[in-house]
Amino acid sequence: MQIIIAIAILIILITLILYKVNDRFEKKEFIILLLIIIISTIAYIWYEKSQENFFPKMFKEKYEKEKNVLIEGLESELLNNKVVSSKDKFIYKFTYLVKKDNKEFLCTANEVEINKIQNNFVFKNFLDLKEECIEK
Repeated sequence: MQIIIAIAILIILITLILYKVNDRFEKKEFIILLLIIIISTIAYIWYEKSQENFFPKMFKEKYEKEKNVLIEGLESELLNNKVVSSKDKFIYKFTYLVKKDNKEFLCTANEVEINKIQNNFVFKNFLDLKEECIEK
């Protein structure tokens, strides 16, 4: 959200400077303004998408390393941060497909808590992960 506000203020400042210098908008300046808006929007969407996939990717790597089981498909849902924003505690619900003993299972792990400590992310309850698996 802060990024959008900063970009909007920057675009407004650039627009005001261009208008004050020339007392009008030319076609070239309008195209530059549109390019700035488009590039800023694309950059913000890309940033949000990469942030959205950060914790699911981390869960998948940790699960495969700790349990020696490959996750074939993974869906995630952020349970907290819907109403109140938290920058150091994240609670997720993961739904994933795994193959064990040549059988496919659909598993769900509820309330997987991830804590941020400085620049490190720690799974609070990963060793006693409450998984519910059903055979596919």
